[in-house]
Amino acid sequence: MSEARFLNQHIQTFASAHPHEAGWKLYEFPGEVVHRLSLHLLLDFVQERHPESVKRRTTIKGLLEAHFVETDEVSDRAELRLEQELTSDSWYGSIDIEWAGHQIHFVSVLVKYNGGFSTVYHVATQSNEALRTFTQALDAYGQSRNKADARHILVINGPDIPVTPVSWEDIFLPPGLLEDIRRNVVMFFESEARYRELGIPYRRGLLLAGAPGCGKTLTLKALAHHTSAKFITVLGKSDVTDGEIQRALDAAEQFAPAVVVFEDLDKLIGAKGISLSHFLNLLDGLKTLSGVLVIATSNEPEKLDPALLHRPSRFDRIWTVPLPGFEQRLALLQKRGGIYFSEPALRDVAQRAQGFSMTYVQEIIVSTLLECAHSGKHPSDQDLVQSLATLRVQRRSVSKEIESLEERETVGFSWPR
Repeated sequence: MSEARFLNQHIQTFASAHPHEAGWKLYEFPGEVVHRLSLHLLLDFVQERHPESVKRRTTIKGLLEAHFVETDEVSDRAELRLEQELTSDSWYGSIDIEWAGHQIHFVSVLVKYNGGFSTVYHVATQSNEALRTFTQALDAYGQSRNKADARHILVINGPDIPVTPVSWEDIFLPPGLLEDIRRNVVMFFESEARYRELGIPYRRGLLLAGAPGCGKTLTLKALAHHTSAKFITVLGKSDVTDGEIQRALDAAEQFAPAVVVFEDLDKLIGAKGISLSHFLNLLDGLKTLSGVLVIATSNEPEKLDPALLHRPSRFDRIWTVPLPGFEQRLALLQKRGGIYFSEPALRDVAQRAQGFSMTYVQEIIVSTLLECAHSGKHPSDQDLVQSLATLRVQRRSVSKEIESLEERETVGFSWPR
């Protein structure tokens, strides 16, 4: 089906569902108006400010233009695509809300346009006044978020990183794990007086360990967005030095309350310019570092020196972020692909994706949608299953571990008829 025909069919379907004689008024918003009114932030707005207004929702966060590139391999770029998708400022699907006693229905579709992709938004309302007050509130939300988004993570050995808005709903961890991490961070910054009453040094260290692609970095992004404390980090470059680590902690003390992030800690302290003993002394030496929370991540915690793990004054809490279980895989597939694929197909793929990281689970949806976009067809359950089969073959080719017999025997399956 051509894009023009697809768009015309979409418009006809939307119009027939909202007949003029029933009092509906239909509008189409071009791209420049969408961003001026912050329509691209509609999902976040109703989730954060007015969840009670949502009456029906079938949506997916948008795929950035960076997703629409040909690739013949699954690599670290999959992680990049996941993060871009989760922080994308667009959405697709439909959402019905009630505002000031009136129904307003929004639909967003992705279409090819001049060799690229464009988002088309259509709105149906029975009250122009309700639509006007809603867009005014949405615009105010967009302006406030633009101000919040101007925050930056201070990078000691590189350019600062903008704090990107990441919703807690975009993180799928085992029950209770994310809540525990959030509670520890929030309670630290709310408990300074209590620390002093008890005579406890007002500092803490937290470590997130586990396989790559399972949500550690995304959790850090969400913490940075939802925590008012200053975030500071040191990039894990090959030439990182003790001096840069010390400058990060000095800056944290200056900006306190502050968070110092050390990603891939096992690699960081293994760098040529880093002395483990100096690093340990910086964390809990004579300097108090009052009001400083250190959060580190590690893909291979078994490579960390025991002195880091077994002395509470360095890392008081250690969480292991495991490969996602069935419920987490299914939740992500439903959130990203529920608008396109049937529930039985999503559940079957979630079951068969055992052993996949969240990045790879996300990639099942992304690669399916991209393949269908490139071929100009509507995504089907069969396309989803084929995408999983392809990824499993690619995953085996780059894996250093030997797949189980079950993995080998189920590669290339087809959707049951």
